[in-house]
Amino acid sequence: MLHFIVPVLLLLIFLFIYLHLKKSYSYFRRHRLPYLPASVWTPLGHLRQLLLLHISFGDLFKNIYADERIEAEKLAGFFVFQTPALILRDPEIIRLVLVKDFNRFLNRYEAADAGHDAMGALTLPLAKYHQWRESRLCMSQLFTSGRIKQRMYPLILEVLHDLEQHLERNMCGQAERVLPLSEMCQLYTTDVTGKLFYSWNGAGLRQNQSQLRQQAKQLFKPDLMKLLHFMSIFFLPQWTGWLRAKVFSTPYARFMRQLVSQHTKSESGDDLIDHLQQLQGRRPAKHYVHHEDFIASQAGIFLLAGFETSSALLAFTLYELAKQPRLQQRLRQELHSAFGDSFNLSYETAVKLPYLKMVCLEALRLYPAAAFINRECTQPEGFSLRPRIDFVIPCGMPAYISILGLQRDEKYWPNPLHFNPERFAPQHITQITPMTFIPFGAGPHGCIGSRLGLLQLKLGVAHILKTYRVEFCAQTVPEIRFNPHTFMLESLDELYLHFCRDPL
Repeated sequence: MLHFIVPVLLLLIFLFIYLHLKKSYSYFRRHRLPYLPASVWTPLGHLRQLLLLHISFGDLFKNIYADERIEAEKLAGFFVFQTPALILRDPEIIRLVLVKDFNRFLNRYEAADAGHDAMGALTLPLAKYHQWRESRLCMSQLFTSGRIKQRMYPLILEVLHDLEQHLERNMCGQAERVLPLSEMCQLYTTDVTGKLFYSWNGAGLRQNQSQLRQQAKQLFKPDLMKLLHFMSIFFLPQWTGWLRAKVFSTPYARFMRQLVSQHTKSESGDDLIDHLQQLQGRRPAKHYVHHEDFIASQAGIFLLAGFETSSALLAFTLYELAKQPRLQQRLRQELHSAFGDSFNLSYETAVKLPYLKMVCLEALRLYPAAAFINRECTQPEGFSLRPRIDFVIPCGMPAYISILGLQRDEKYWPNPLHFNPERFAPQHITQITPMTFIPFGAGPHGCIGSRLGLLQLKLGVAHILKTYRVEFCAQTVPEIRFNPHTFMLESLDELYLHFCRDPL
């Protein structure tokens, strides 16, 4: 009898799972919306390649966006595990979600569980609207043009001096040498982050090592538990409490708490930690900003944002310039005129140099700071897309935007994989379709540090090319592949370039 019952039970369980998946994956067909079908033989929806670490986050959403079956559609459905989700393809609909009707899409879909991971839930990217709004308002005061010019710019110049000295040492007295980019770029961006936000003079470029870089690298080092936590936060936020998922590892969280507790008030009294401590002093005692991990959470997320995004972008930009010597020479000529006999560029000059700006914007087009973003519909009755599309986005449904796909779409960017700064020349920039160039996101949830990030990129490129010409060599990979083990865009292969001393 037992020999008969066990196979029947297994068959019934299998049948139940099959029918459940079949019904789940028929959601968009029932609602008569274009969609990418998912196999009923997997519960992973369209995430299988991502979960198996065969593809990067950026490539996954770019491939969904660019799928030829939906290339004529304004939006289409796909599945995050069994959760119906939307990929937005039309710039006008993207504008509605990110900007015009922002108050109906107040949150990002991903979330940390406040009960078991308060530190993660308090971070600016993951905080829900009631907490996010006030945190954003407070921290945006750190990124005004006046503060960047008067406080941050002189500190960045100090790091740039260290960057030039670091390169000089690595050249070992030679006129030409092949060097890897990742360590140099990461030390540069972590040194900038440490100085600006924590008054931390870690001197990573001077010492060829940085505690901040070491902590960030360790956090991003993949293992099974981190992968499980990360995937649940981004794609199964309703499971984060049950899984005890955490944004920050225990060692990283401990390091950030120590950094905050040992922080000495900066000379100007207005770095990130100072600013947040002042905020705590102005709020009622029961306010969430008084949570013991509030400042450490913001400090932790700012380091990660600067470490991975900015360092990779600088490396990508140098790689593209090495690929096209003519463009590099034009940029170096502009820098030659701008520097003159000075060691530094003035803030006004760095901001306004036209070709440097064009080069950096084109780098951001090909390698956006955010490869994809999402918003969750928060309006209880849903959000109607009529008359554009006969569909109501239900409350709780995530809508994804592949910025990488959008900014590499041939419809908006002819020959999209070709690095061409002329796209951003003054006479051409007005021809760019609105909402097809959003490398830092857009609307109230857009990247808070976008201006600083662009300035950091410009200055890194300028001070490297001031003394050196970069070229492809035998060790340079012919094309960039994105690392499937990291969340942001990062090269899977080390990027090596031939550095030639050639002072302006």
